[in-house]
Amino acid sequence: MRIERTSTPAKGLLPSPRLAVLRSPVAIMILGLSLGLASCSGGGGVSTGGFHIETCSLGCTNGTEGDQITCSIIDTYQNQEISILFSTPVDLFSVNSSTFQVVNVANGTSPPGQFFGDPTNLRRLIFRPALSFDQNGNPIFGLEANTSYSIRIPGEVQDGFGPFIQSTTGQVNQARMECTVRTSLGVIDPVPGSPDVVTTVDVVTGYDSEGNANQFDYDVVVTNTPVIEDVWRQTRITFFFDDVMNIATLLDPASKKAPYITIEVDDDGDLATLDRYDVDGAFSFGVDFDRLETYLYFDATLPMPSAGPNAPASPRRVVIIIPSTVQDLVSNSVAAGGGQRSFIPEPSTLQESLLPPGGEDFTVSWPAADSNEDGNRGGAFWGGGQLIPGIGGGSGRLGDLFVPAGLSLTLSTDNQTFPLTTDDGFLLNQVADILGNPDPSGFPNTQGNFPDSITITDGVFEFNSLIVESGGSIRFEGVNPARVYVRGPVDIQAGAVLDLTGAVPADHDSTMVDPFTMLTTPVNAASGGDGGFGGSRSDMASNAAMVALTACENDPVAMVSPHREGYKGMGVGRQGKKGAGLGGEKYPIRLPSTNTETTGAQEVGFNVNAIFDPFTLDTECRSMMVGGSGSGGSYATAGGIGVAFSLAPTSDYPGVTNNAADTPGGDPAEVGLEAAVEDNQGYNARLLRWNKGHLRGGSGGGGGGGHPFGAWADGHNGSSLNACVGPLSNFHAWMDHSGARGGSGGGAFHLTSGKRITVNGVIDASGSRGGEPRNPAVADPCDVDYGKFATPGGGGSGGAVKLQSIVVDLASTPGTIDVSGGRGGTAKFWANSLGGDGGAGLVRIEDLAGLSRAMAAPSILPFDPYDSSLSWVSVDDGQNPLDGPGWVLASQRPDAISASSSCWMKPPGSILSLYFVEDEADPNTGPAAQMGWNMNLLYNTGSGTVTIPFRGFNNQLPNSWENEFGKSLGTQGGTVAAAPIVVRFQGALATATEDYCNLDLNDTSTSIVPGSVTPWVDHPALLNGFLPPPNLMRYVIIFDNTRVAGDIPKQILDQVEGIDSFWVRVLPD
Repeated sequence: MRIERTSTPAKGLLPSPRLAVLRSPVAIMILGLSLGLASCSGGGGVSTGGFHIETCSLGCTNGTEGDQITCSIIDTYQNQEISILFSTPVDLFSVNSSTFQVVNVANGTSPPGQFFGDPTNLRRLIFRPALSFDQNGNPIFGLEANTSYSIRIPGEVQDGFGPFIQSTTGQVNQARMECTVRTSLGVIDPVPGSPDVVTTVDVVTGYDSEGNANQFDYDVVVTNTPVIEDVWRQTRITFFFDDVMNIATLLDPASKKAPYITIEVDDDGDLATLDRYDVDGAFSFGVDFDRLETYLYFDATLPMPSAGPNAPASPRRVVIIIPSTVQDLVSNSVAAGGGQRSFIPEPSTLQESLLPPGGEDFTVSWPAADSNEDGNRGGAFWGGGQLIPGIGGGSGRLGDLFVPAGLSLTLSTDNQTFPLTTDDGFLLNQVADILGNPDPSGFPNTQGNFPDSITITDGVFEFNSLIVESGGSIRFEGVNPARVYVRGPVDIQAGAVLDLTGAVPADHDSTMVDPFTMLTTPVNAASGGDGGFGGSRSDMASNAAMVALTACENDPVAMVSPHREGYKGMGVGRQGKKGAGLGGEKYPIRLPSTNTETTGAQEVGFNVNAIFDPFTLDTECRSMMVGGSGSGGSYATAGGIGVAFSLAPTSDYPGVTNNAADTPGGDPAEVGLEAAVEDNQGYNARLLRWNKGHLRGGSGGGGGGGHPFGAWADGHNGSSLNACVGPLSNFHAWMDHSGARGGSGGGAFHLTSGKRITVNGVIDASGSRGGEPRNPAVADPCDVDYGKFATPGGGGSGGAVKLQSIVVDLASTPGTIDVSGGRGGTAKFWANSLGGDGGAGLVRIEDLAGLSRAMAAPSILPFDPYDSSLSWVSVDDGQNPLDGPGWVLASQRPDAISASSSCWMKPPGSILSLYFVEDEADPNTGPAAQMGWNMNLLYNTGSGTVTIPFRGFNNQLPNSWENEFGKSLGTQGGTVAAAPIVVRFQGALATATEDYCNLDLNDTSTSIVPGSVTPWVDHPALLNGFLPPPNLMRYVIIFDNTRVAGDIPKQILDQVEGIDSFWVRVLPD
């Protein structure tokens, strides 16, 4: 809020004589008449006759003798004033739209405008057409362009009866004035030439005892030499233009933003370097039409930054740039191209303080109201006066993942870049919230070279938090299994879906020659096996006699190296063919190869029917033979058998079966699972450990086999005496079919939370159904629709789901987790064949809250009530020693990483920015208190626990603890030497106070300034280099318990019993 003025406004220097002249009301009126109006004729002396018009700005004749007055000027401007000089002073109360008529000739309307008298000559009357501005600031003129207007002032001699304009002595106008003008000349410049601009601010001249500004010089003109100092941080910036400006070039009245003028902060005060950021605020304007002046005002949303910590040597500056695109009504640019000017704000009166205020002692834990712990983004144990490592949850290096209602997000486990963008399905680009190590070659343009993006190629996603709202979904696709680690809680709300379902094959057109080479494989769920291709058609084009047949249905094709058998699906975890469904047999084995005879070596059988001739219902010899159906993929349970079943099970000629043999289901013995037992003893592959190669998606179903269904022989022509197979019978037309594809296996999904997993929605890793024939097309008498006869494929098996957390809470709804196999495909209408169903996948749950298999199984599909789904569900609840220890600390990254985050924080009061203090002594040998930030380690020396600083001198190690063991975050497969404790800091700029422990960076309704969120850095002083400078900070402490050969930060971490007394030094602004 602006305070009231308590001192005399300062007198700034006007930048040009033009402005000085224009400050005179007399000068303004003279300019308005001589420059803003067309030429006026006649003198200014007082007449001795009656009250009449002497002259006007339209070149009027004189009305002394009572003759009607005419005008010599016809063409005029849209904004031109009409000036009338009378013989004696005018009574302004007699002037109105009846006594001074301005009328649009075309429509009879009166344009908006204003009548007023010249204060320097009381005989002069002026009509000024209205000028206003639309919602975008564009000028709206009272007179329309290229329009004719009638100007009529009634006179007593011609009009007899009034009303008339009167003099101040009561005399009425004697002679009528009647003219017609046309606005053909466009717009005239009210103040000719380029407009000048003066910028003013308020300067602080005194403070009260508490350091609050209370004395000011107001309206001080901003000049480049000398530079104005001590400008009040809550000043209004005023721009004074000595002309009526085109408001659209000054601001957008709706958004209150300026399209061209910029107001920026230069943090180091060096105007030669481009290290500036915008000052957020609102513009407003005013126009003084009497003085022909325009005022533009800027009010910052927050007080502007102070002169900064480097003042007075290198003070901050506020830089104002007025470009030549700022223009007046006739597009004259502001004088001298506007240019750049700057001023120095007042210094800060705040002292150095600590963040969090007083330092962090880790006594109060989330969700207590006065806790600094962000419990929604952390899983280490905070409380009791220390912070100690948690069990897991990962580093959170990708930030928050919040999927709102109605959004369907797809994440690739093979190549996914964060932050997410609209190209990934997000409605808005995600805020970069990336945590990593410096990389000068990869991120050379970020402060400290810390990453502002990360590309995931191994399927490992580490988030701070994970929330999927009802109606939202995430699909995981790719070759790698999906592994999601969340520092804080996971909340999959009712109606939300984590989608790892097998990709459903498209309905198959059986005229396709070779599915193996012609079909495109859809991207499957993470690590799920693809379905096997259907068998191909035969190489009947090599049979010249068959090709020579002329029947319109004849369709022999060339197929190089035909593979008429359906293909086996892809194995569990995309590993070879392990457990996959088998492809259906080709049927029959032998086909005609050299001629069109239906006897001999070929084995095609025929049935007599009329189903292929719907138009005449003639009976024909048609093959009803059906190829083998694909079988289902296996995993924890066997895949189902594929069954071929023709509508006519036996051929009429020669009386053999029309059905290919059944196709055995996928064999779970190939998967290598241990026998299911109640106490989990001996389990290995069933534990779904990724580092053992056991986190595997489901297997694919087998493809359908090829067959000659509908092939046509001419031996039967409506007479039962003629056999379809014999010396009088030959093929009339050939047609065979490729098979449909098998279904895909469900994906593999590992979800770990450092705090709690709540699933009220669905985690769906079910296999997809087997492929099926496409729907029929419209047939005609010469073209039976032969594309609808594909044999079905087998269903894919269910995938794998593993959940780990302190608490795993599943909704009681069946199908909360789904690892069902996909159903086998059907032949739809043309046969009763069925592909085999896919087998069940695997579920593994580990927690510490007493969840048992009997409790979890009813929430999981499939469900076997007799043994609580023992064959595919295992649970280790941490309560029953017979089942195992529950969720335990892992030895391999990222499972071995846990972390806790603070809430966003800032010092008390209205803080505009923070300056983070640099280390003031050597980080290895200097006093701990002289570091820019520090914390204490509770360090076990072997003979007792001592407190040592994390940074600066300690009496236990040759260097500081931080530098002795490094500060690089370890990642899976990384090449850096991983530190056992990693601390990172992040900044942001907020324009309002809110709940900083529940701040969603991707929520556009928060007060976080777009673009102000920094990458995570390893020293808070690095945040000083980001623009705009932050006024909020948060930190994260990451523990790495990895213990594998050559990578053993845990051996160091074993000596740390906890952390206390964390602080960061800041200078608030």
